[in-house]
Parts: sequence; C-alpha cells; structure tokens
Amino acid sequence: MEEETIKIKKNDLWKFTTFVLIAIVLIGGFFMFKGGKTTTNNSIANTEGAVNLQVFIDDASLYPSLGPDNAENVVIEFSDFQCPYCALASGLPAWVQDYQSQYSDLIGSAGKIQQMATDGKIRFIYVPMSFLGQESVYAAQAGLCANQQEKFWEMHDALFTSHDGQENNGKFSKNNLKEIAKDISGLDTGKFNSCLDNDETLSDVQKAASEASKVVSGTPAFYVNGQQVSASWTQLSSSLA
Repeated sequence: MEEETIKIKKNDLWKFTTFVLIAIVLIGGFFMFKGGKTTTNNSIANTEGAVNLQVFIDDASLYPSLGPDNAENVVIEFSDFQCPYCALASGLPAWVQDYQSQYSDLIGSAGKIQQMATDGKIRFIYVPMSFLGQESVYAAQAGLCANQQEKFWEMHDALFTSHDGQENNGKFSKNNLKEIAKDISGLDTGKFNSCLDNDETLSDVQKAASEASKVVSGTPAFYVNGQQVSASWTQLSSSLA
C-alpha cells in the first residue's frame, strides 16, 4: 500500500483549515498524512467556554460504552470508521505496521484504551462521527445496528480490521457491511440487515454527528476525564497514570 492512500481527501481538508492555526497554538493534536509527511493538527472545535461531554456519557444507545459505569477514569473517543488515522489508532488493519517507523506512538493507541476498558480498568466511550462521505454514514449505521444486539465492539473491530486505508471506494457499502457482519459471532444477520436496509439508525447517526460537531472537527480526538488529550499513546497513558 502506498503512503498516498493514507490521507484525508483534499476536498475535506478545507473543513479544518480555519481551525489549524488556533489548534497548533493551543494543544498537540492528531496526525495528518499528506505527501508522505506529517503535520500536527488539532480537532478542537468549541474554543469558547467549557465543553459539555455529559451527553456522550449518558446515552449508551448512541455512544457505546465499554468498561464499568463507575470507573474512576473515563475516556471518550470521537472517531470515523473511514478515517485512516482512526484505523491507525485502532491498530487493527494489517497495513498499519507499514507505518510503524513514522507513527509508532499513534498506532494502537485506541486499541490499548479499549483493552484497558475490557479489563475493567477504565470506561471507554465511542462517539461515531460520519464526516468523510456516505460510506462513513453507512459504517456508523452498521455500528449502531450491531449495538442494538450488544455487538457494537465486535462490529467496531471488524470494520477497522477491514479498513484498507482509503475512503468511499465501496469498502463500506451496505452490501459489503452485510458481508462483514456475517463473521460476527452471535449477531442475528437478518435483524442487522433489516436495520441497515431500512436506515433504522440513520437518525441516531445524524444526531451523534451533530452533537460531536459541537466538540470536535476531526478525528481521532480523545477526552480523558473531560480534558482533551492527543491521540498518541504517550499522552493518553500519561493522562491515566
């Protein structure tokens, strides 16, 4: 896989341009892949006043949660299933190892957080964003359809494992999402397919995107106990020490 496939589309970059200068000054950010080089950016969108994250904590039907509800530490990830950076942070696609020398501190950072939640050490909340095109919407719908059967995290892992580093190339079409769902043990694919075909979770995806856009403008973005933290494992682990 060539490096040029691991990047946000050019026609999406304008969405973040107005935030870049402010972001660089304020805090460290996530990685942008462009022409084989990296620049630091930030995903903060709401720079006026305190950011209210309670809406993401209270509704597990929209924002799936892993780990104990009474955990001392709560990590919230804002992520788009099509986002190549989010795929790197998950550590799940086989191709991420090709970028180990460049992005070692990003690769697997979200995956490590997820494992900590699985082990009961923290609470991890996933906020599905869908700003990279129609297939982002479909993938987010699939995640919430699986969540109806308490299979969100299995779908989460399956989607990121299937990520090929590109966007809107048919990988997350509804038909392909149904194929991905077939490999999830215990998932009623009939109910899942009906949910996806009938857009049963579309309004939820749109609501989640609307709420998330009040807080962040790009992905992956993390909040630890109410404070925004870089997507790097160094920063995430330090904030949880």
